Amino acid sequence: MQVIVLRLDYQSSTIFEQLQQQAQNAASKQKAALPPHLTLQSFTHSNPLELKKAIEPWAVKMKQFSLSFASLGFFKQQGSFYAAPVVTKPLAQMHSALSLSTQEFTGHNAFYTPDQWVPHATIINHIAPPFWGPLFARLSMEFKPFAAKAVAIECWSVVQGKAQTEWSIFLLE
Repeated sequence: MQVIVLRLDYQSSTIFEQLQQQAQNAASKQKAALPPHLTLQSFTHSNPLELKKAIEPWAVKMKQFSLSFASLGFFKQQGSFYAAPVVTKPLAQMHSALSLSTQEFTGHNAFYTPDQWVPHATIINHIAPPFWGPLFARLSMEFKPFAAKAVAIECWSVVQGKAQTEWSIFLLE
């Protein structure tokens, strides 16, 4: 599976890693999460270099932009907890440009289409129902709204929960 992700600056990534560690400790999970990111699109089987050719023409012109993570969220289907950014014009425009430039690729995950996408940065996945309440309470105590900066678009190949970076496009300063 290939995913196109938005990477964040070092300072906000550190905040996410601390939240991920708190969640792993509270849930007694040893498995490390993927690096902090927002997933923009997911494909079941696409050539990473072909994806880059489709995305690069507009992505290399994009400037870094600010994000504000103001709340926590939860996806019941996968027992996932996440931090939610405020949807800004640059974030929406980036996602729209990505959707348009990759529409000819097969194997899109419907959750990432413009009308269904919920921007989020996953803190932890696959939490069993009995732990949802206590973990949400713990994360709520730890979480404080924070600012972040979008700094790169990357393509990852994800196999068995591990990501390999195929390519990166750094946004202009």
